[in-house]
Amino acid sequence: MNMRRLALSSALLGIALLISASVSFGESVQPATVSPASPEQAVQQAPLFTFLQGYFSALAQGDINKIASYHPALTPQQLGTLHDYFAHTVRDLHIDLRNVQVQLGANTATVAFFRTDRFVDRLTGRQIEKSIQLSTVVEYGTNGWQIGGLDLVAFALGDRTSQAG
Repeated sequence: MNMRRLALSSALLGIALLISASVSFGESVQPATVSPASPEQAVQQAPLFTFLQGYFSALAQGDINKIASYHPALTPQQLGTLHDYFAHTVRDLHIDLRNVQVQLGANTATVAFFRTDRFVDRLTGRQIEKSIQLSTVVEYGTNGWQIGGLDLVAFALGDRTSQAG
């Protein structure tokens, strides 16, 4: 009985070490990373950077319900298009935002960044990497920060972006 407990304890310890090693040495365990242009902005605008991390993580995971909460201007049809995009086009999406710069307005913030998406194309199985420099405006309201425009999801909506209210 004691040998059995010792063997079980050793096995569990080995599994725990393997899991912690993969988390420590893996490239990234988060679906999205948001790297501010300066540590000062990260501290001064912590709620905004938390919002950006949450939004881009939801986007990378294809979590339509979370995307809708961060981006209330999206119509049900646009959310359906996003769902189809994630279900049939991309797999294992990782989003990396670098050099994130924030310029605050009254109830808005202009956020500029360099975005790199890495994913597997579902149809071909090929690894794809796409990068772009973007700037978008986020709005602060009664529910906190929210995405107003469609520029961050236009990749999936194609020419259907004119349907937002």
